[in-house]
Amino acid sequence: MIEPERDTVYVLHWGDLTSTVRMLASAKTLRQVHKRDRIVLLTTPEFESFLKHSPFFNAIEIDARPDGRPQTVARDKRLKAAHPTRVYDLVGDNTSRKLKGLFRFSKCDWLEILPSRKSGEHPVDEIAGRLNATIGLGPAHFPLGGAPSPDASWVDFLARKSRMLDPEYFGLNGPFALLAPAGDDVKPALRWPKEKWANLAHELLQAGITPALVGGPDTREIGRYVSQVAPGARDITGKAKLPQLAGLARRTRFVFGEDTPLLHLLVAAGAPALALYAGVEDPALNAPRGDAPVILMHAPVLAQVAPSEAMAAMRFAGGFSDSTAAA
Repeated sequence: MIEPERDTVYVLHWGDLTSTVRMLASAKTLRQVHKRDRIVLLTTPEFESFLKHSPFFNAIEIDARPDGRPQTVARDKRLKAAHPTRVYDLVGDNTSRKLKGLFRFSKCDWLEILPSRKSGEHPVDEIAGRLNATIGLGPAHFPLGGAPSPDASWVDFLARKSRMLDPEYFGLNGPFALLAPAGDDVKPALRWPKEKWANLAHELLQAGITPALVGGPDTREIGRYVSQVAPGARDITGKAKLPQLAGLARRTRFVFGEDTPLLHLLVAAGAPALALYAGVEDPALNAPRGDAPVILMHAPVLAQVAPSEAMAAMRFAGGFSDSTAAA
């Protein structure tokens, strides 16, 4: 029996890590709607190594915003030749508007699902409502925290294929916590002092939990400092890729960090978390979203938050329980 030809659906999205993680909520909904269709994500190269493992897409194309005109021409020809039945524009910038012009005489449905930026809603809730209203599925408005969260739990499948996602690969044996400090490019007023990171690491070690510091190359200095001041803490800063970090988040007791893009990924993977905010009127409107509890701590100056308060909040969030997100 010959299988019927599947329709092709394009999803356009490019941005920073925070918006990419939030996009996973929409991607999961679109996968449920277009169960039999071929969904292609048109994006940029930064997060391909992570997104290519997602079950929400059949293919990833990374020439969304190429530098050279020959690449642009090749991309445009490929898009037109694919004859997509629908394009979901989750960007709404000049590049996506130019791509829209390619299909002005075709039967392709071009659907813009864009945040208003002035709605007073969390971006995940707002986009979920706009997407539902566009495709006629579910409520068109969600209360704060009511929309489905971004989902990166699918890294469990990748973990079964590669030991590079195992905690043991990074020398983590037994219960551990992920500490995700902000990098050097963040203003000092928005960062927790390195001495408090070291104190927290010491308290975790005393509680029988190994602290593991994670982040990009801009967090290496604080990673080295904490691992030196609190012997037993693991410094993984600059050493793990996004799939590996998501894999660690599936096994961690909890995550602790300032408001950073990486924190959004770790929470979407399913880890309970404590997020620090300074100078934000309502952090709930920008907080990381996931299936596990997320505790928000807001202080005019982050240095006012004591490590003992962080420990107490994590106990309240279930961070010291014996279960982790992944089986």
